[in-house]
Amino acid sequence: MGITSFFFILLVQLCNGKSLPKFSAILIFGDSTVDTGNNNYISTIFQGNHRPYGENFPGRIPTGRFSDGKLVPDFLASMLGLKEYVPPFLQPYLSKHDLLTGVSFASAGSGYDDLTTAASKAIPMSQQIKYFEHYIEKLQGIVGEEKAQKILSGALVIISAGTNDFIFNFYDIPTRRNQFNITGYQDFLLIQLQNFVEDLYNLGCRKMLVAGLPPVGCLPIQITAKSPFLRKCIEEENFDAQSYNAKLTRLLKQVQAALSGSKVLYSDTYHPFMQMIKHPKKYGFVKTRQGCCGSGTYEAGPFCNKQRPVCKNASKYLFWDSIHPGESAYRYLSNMAMKKLLRHKLSHNKTH
Repeated sequence: MGITSFFFILLVQLCNGKSLPKFSAILIFGDSTVDTGNNNYISTIFQGNHRPYGENFPGRIPTGRFSDGKLVPDFLASMLGLKEYVPPFLQPYLSKHDLLTGVSFASAGSGYDDLTTAASKAIPMSQQIKYFEHYIEKLQGIVGEEKAQKILSGALVIISAGTNDFIFNFYDIPTRRNQFNITGYQDFLLIQLQNFVEDLYNLGCRKMLVAGLPPVGCLPIQITAKSPFLRKCIEEENFDAQSYNAKLTRLLKQVQAALSGSKVLYSDTYHPFMQMIKHPKKYGFVKTRQGCCGSGTYEAGPFCNKQRPVCKNASKYLFWDSIHPGESAYRYLSNMAMKKLLRHKLSHNKTH
């Protein structure tokens, strides 16, 4: 466990008098915000396994994480005492310890709508479930069915997706706008999300943390597309994100009530992001509307490469590239998620 993680846990315990949540493993599903390297092993342009990605990762290794360093799954796994980094499921030669303590199935460019991955060639959420089924078989092969079931029911499951659906299918490439208005598309995605959560539940998962949308209109790439000169956040897209999040919050409460023995919590990313954007100095940031890589206005994936200059101090930038937060922002979001786990005692409910 890292020193930062240890002191954060100690501080939380001293302040709240609450014990550290105990989970058997950490299982991750979603998009580039939580993809720890699965896209390295598939044919897609959405890859982060080249410089300058990983600039502040131990050993300065570009692991496939779309940031300069660690992601939320890594921070949480460390804080929970499971391991320092969450490996991608598609990584060859995973150790028994890796499998027993959890992996990431997430894929950069993915979303709840299978149409989202038609262009990106990323791993759809529907395929992530199939990989999860393979994972369960491997788990059963190591510890047997009964113990595998206990690991699954005691695992912390994190689901983080949705942004790509709106960007790829509604805002920037209006594929779904021929079928839906914004309200209809939100509802369509929420049905896919509900089915996904129910599939995980039926496979044995009981403790889930589902991330809402960030302020999509404040992503540097969206600002570049729609407010290149003033560089202001796109208010309409932020409003859509907030209305989607409100629906998601209500839905997750209904889903939890319907799934016996489950804890399905909403994780707010929108307001922490807005706090960092509105009060950058409080969080140590200087730049919040452009990334550290290149000009910070459009570079991401293949366009954020070793030919592009990077800023001198990534920790001063909220975003690493034009889409993805930097390690400093992810650390803060991880601390917020950890407080949520402590507050709701997610690890202490009885499983059935």
